Amino acid sequence: MKKIFTLCLLICIVIVTRSQAVLNEFYPQPGNGNSEFFELYNENNSLEYLDNYTLILYYEESGGKSGFYVLDLPNDSVAAHGYYTGAAQSPFDIQGQSNITANFSWNSMPSGGSLTKWEKNGSSYTAVIVPANLNDLFVKNNGGSGGVYHAFVYKNGIIVNGFIGGISTTSIPAYIKAMPNLPVNMSGSSPDFTINFNTIADNSLEYLTNSVGTNNGYYRSSDGLCGDWLKSDQPGQHTPELTNGTSLSLIPSNQLSIAAVISRFTSDQTKSLLTYNISSAIGDAFPLTVEIYADRGVAGQWDISDSLIDLRTLLSPSSGSQDIILSSLNTSVIVVVKSASDCYNKNLPVASYMSVLPVELIGFQGNINKNNKVSLEWKVAENETIDQFEVQRSNDGNEFKTIGVVLASEKKDREDYMFYETINGFDKAMYRLKMIDKKSKVTYSKLLVFQSKAVTTNNIKVIGNPVNDKLTFNYSSFTAQVIDVKIYDIAGRIVMNNKMNSLEGTNTISFPLDSNLKSSMYVLEISTGSGIQTAKFVKQ
Repeated sequence: MKKIFTLCLLICIVIVTRSQAVLNEFYPQPGNGNSEFFELYNENNSLEYLDNYTLILYYEESGGKSGFYVLDLPNDSVAAHGYYTGAAQSPFDIQGQSNITANFSWNSMPSGGSLTKWEKNGSSYTAVIVPANLNDLFVKNNGGSGGVYHAFVYKNGIIVNGFIGGISTTSIPAYIKAMPNLPVNMSGSSPDFTINFNTIADNSLEYLTNSVGTNNGYYRSSDGLCGDWLKSDQPGQHTPELTNGTSLSLIPSNQLSIAAVISRFTSDQTKSLLTYNISSAIGDAFPLTVEIYADRGVAGQWDISDSLIDLRTLLSPSSGSQDIILSSLNTSVIVVVKSASDCYNKNLPVASYMSVLPVELIGFQGNINKNNKVSLEWKVAENETIDQFEVQRSNDGNEFKTIGVVLASEKKDREDYMFYETINGFDKAMYRLKMIDKKSKVTYSKLLVFQSKAVTTNNIKVIGNPVNDKLTFNYSSFTAQVIDVKIYDIAGRIVMNNKMNSLEGTNTISFPLDSNLKSSMYVLEISTGSGIQTAKFVKQ
């Protein structure tokens, strides 16, 4: 039986652990006139933001080709215990239901999202154009009489859920583990990451062996219920944006709770002490593995920048209180709890000793202009409690330096603040606010990430110029990233527009030209977000 972990501070403030959004159902074999879709379910008792979520979907094609679709979800959110649906189009139809509104369509991607396709090429990948009007994102692969499907869900570069269905296994297949490392370039402030498929733990995924049915898709018997997937074989079994039934794991008597707090370490006043304790649990939840991470990445979220500082196994509630000495008074941590009877990790951010009463930051935003001038703006409530703000900058997200101090005004209630600076060409700059109140308590804002817009040295070479029905070119990239590929006519109008993946080093990219393009001269433009390169070519 699945357990939901509820945590509270020792100072008697109740905090619910942060779970994640997980796959709840997907419809990979829609049939004529219907649309493929997937649904996420938010296990949290609070709003969950999705701009740091990524779906990784394995595919095989004729000719021995294989690789992954990478779906970076848009800047969107899903309500507590709510549903989030992506589809090939919106509104969409499925068997027995019509005119369903999706949260987004991957063929018309909203802001902050992207869909790219990586094809295995030896020990790396080559960028491949995503088919237009794609209605086969969850690809049916060989193996099993009903087909095999593979889906991986990542949050901040850490796998939180995954599904393999249609094959008799309880472990990740060898052909997945043998795939090359996959670089994933995220949008906004979400950290970029690389997936090593050989290191994914078997128990971090869920499995469903093949069974009789038409194999329209898969769904959970109850919302978010761990390890209880069913295969659909008749209309009405898929319920996008509607409940599959309430999981027994949401009943309070089936939940596990923990108490956690950071205090000053009495033996060394420069350090702090994390104390946590299991306060109630059902016996089959044990053993519990508890991992403690220093929160070094996106504040308050478990991500690949966080560093493991403690790991221990609790065999029963009688294990008692656990103490971990932290290196400073400013160390915030993420507590990650893994249960023997649960297939999802539960995590809780615990603020540092110096951040018990944070400044109330209403908003923090910024932009960068064509001259690389960065403008930061923020708004606070209860301005009279604030002493000053330190504006901090980092190039790697780990080491931050204070580049300016903004003193609080004497205004009461709400107040607005601004800060400006100009960064050098090609810099990737990350900003945060260190906010200090009049009691010397410290808290930090979220990260804002900017990339300079300088035009880079041109290194595009069109191959076989003039060209006929397809365009092939070499392009050198300093890093693995998503690029915008546009084609302009001589009047400056955009006639083609695609997103593609490029790897670090020299890339050879080829794609078919629109059959409507007339014989003429055109301009190829590559944009990375940090620079623009162009090359002319002639279509015969």
